Amino acid sequence: MDNGHKTAAAGSADDLDELRLQTITEFSSKLRWQIFAAVLMIAAMGVVGGLPWPYPVAWAVAVTVAREWRLALFRRLVAQVERPVAERLRQAGWSTLLLGCLHGASAGFMFWMDTAESAILTMVSMSQAAGSASASYTIRPVSIGFQAGVVVPSALVWALQPHWWSWAIAALLLMLLGVQFRFSEQNRRVFEEAFRIRTQNTVLLEQLSHEREQLAEARDAAVRADLSKSRFLAAASHDLRQPMQSLALNSGTLTRMQLEGETRAIAQEISEGIEVLRQMLDGLLDISQLDAGAVRPHLQQIPLKRFLENVCERLRPSVHAKSLTLCCECEDGVFVTSDVEMLRRIVSNLLDNALKFTEQGSIGARASLLDKDRIRLTVWDTGRGLDDQDQERVFEDFAQVGNPQRDRRRGHGLGLGIVRRLARLTGIRYAVESRVGEGTRVHLDMPAAGGAEPVVGGSSHALPAMIARRVLVVDDDAAVLSAYRHALASLGCKVHAVSTVEAACAVVAKEPVEVAVVDYRLDDTDGLQTVRRLREHRPGLPAVLVSADSSPEMLAAALQLGMPCLRKPVTDASLAQAINEALHARATTPPPAKD
Repeated sequence: MDNGHKTAAAGSADDLDELRLQTITEFSSKLRWQIFAAVLMIAAMGVVGGLPWPYPVAWAVAVTVAREWRLALFRRLVAQVERPVAERLRQAGWSTLLLGCLHGASAGFMFWMDTAESAILTMVSMSQAAGSASASYTIRPVSIGFQAGVVVPSALVWALQPHWWSWAIAALLLMLLGVQFRFSEQNRRVFEEAFRIRTQNTVLLEQLSHEREQLAEARDAAVRADLSKSRFLAAASHDLRQPMQSLALNSGTLTRMQLEGETRAIAQEISEGIEVLRQMLDGLLDISQLDAGAVRPHLQQIPLKRFLENVCERLRPSVHAKSLTLCCECEDGVFVTSDVEMLRRIVSNLLDNALKFTEQGSIGARASLLDKDRIRLTVWDTGRGLDDQDQERVFEDFAQVGNPQRDRRRGHGLGLGIVRRLARLTGIRYAVESRVGEGTRVHLDMPAAGGAEPVVGGSSHALPAMIARRVLVVDDDAAVLSAYRHALASLGCKVHAVSTVEAACAVVAKEPVEVAVVDYRLDDTDGLQTVRRLREHRPGLPAVLVSADSSPEMLAAALQLGMPCLRKPVTDASLAQAINEALHARATTPPPAKD
């Protein structure tokens, strides 16, 4: 045993001895009046038995004084923690032996008593000894000293009588003394075992508490590291998306150029690679923003049929390219309460996933009423299906089923992880129902609602062409500004590209600008304030906001200014569609009434 274990064992033994001393002191204090009553009874029996009264009275006084002295001694021994506990226990043992002998001296009263009175006195004395077995068992010398001091004198007096039955009584008393010894020893072992168990439990609790604290610290450290990473990615979203913005626009411009042969194939491969990179960057940054708590839902009433038709319409070209059937089933007048953009992302990701893993048959979305308060939206497909194990992990980040080669055309395993986070954020409960070879159904349960239809947003219908449209672009990044200029020029627009608000206001004041494309994060201001400044020179100027930020507050502010918001990186196709939407909205909006 090493020194540490020896020290711990010694400390445990000392603690046990301290507890022994405290326990017997408590018993002595609690039983003092009962024992005093027994002492008075024995003294009275001596007087009644014919003993001159000064002797029983002197005996009673001596016993009472000795007992009070021993109790005071015990209390001092308990308080003297600086003294070795073994030394204090020895002192407690000798003092108790003395007290026991004083109690046992009452056996001399039997020389003046008859047989019946002696028997009663013996019974009372044995009762005292038995009581001591229950009160002083924690310390072996104390227990043995008191019991022996009380019982042995009585046995000797009986043994001195010239009768066989008195000798039998003496032998019986000694036998009872042995039984009491064994009883005290058994109680003492139980006491020590209980102490050891309590000590072990205390050690285990301390270890458990320490391990729990370590686990809590490790968990908190991991949470802090994860949140720090997520906050970093969320904060760096603009800087990460900015170079992608330039690449996406220039790639679109390159593919529309008059290229031939291998050069055109290379341009197409570049465009496809940039699109894959854009999708993965979107997924990673979306996850980081969701985990960092940077996204909050903006709940509103959504007309589900028009919402689903809009989402399905955007996916229809890709579905037809795989010769599949796209179904959209929802009754009129069905409304749900959710965040429009978050719900769109959930349903779009589920439909995209269904499209990737369905080679024949159909995919679709179906809405049904569970009860008056709940709507179930089911996205289904006739694809390969999932086994039970895959159903458990399919919503984990980077988890992909049936794609061991990590074919990038089947995504990167981030879409359903985003679905899981958005569903939790918007209070949507989802469940997967699938069998291998029979397709998959993902059920989305959400609150039903009623009321006026909000703007669901987005449309894929053809809008006016952009030939000769005069577009103002405001962005403080020279590379992105150049990419905007090339992309819009290749679409047939006349482009004014500037990097400051002052330059933009100067252009609007002099040139017949039809629409402005404004970056949200500028050096000296933001895109919202820039649009307000531009409309001071050109009231009602259509505008498109481009941002890496997608917070509900920013989107709500953009909606209040009546302009669509594009999320970086923006492709030339999405930019053209947003510009046409802004122009179309301006054309269909009546002019403000004149005073």
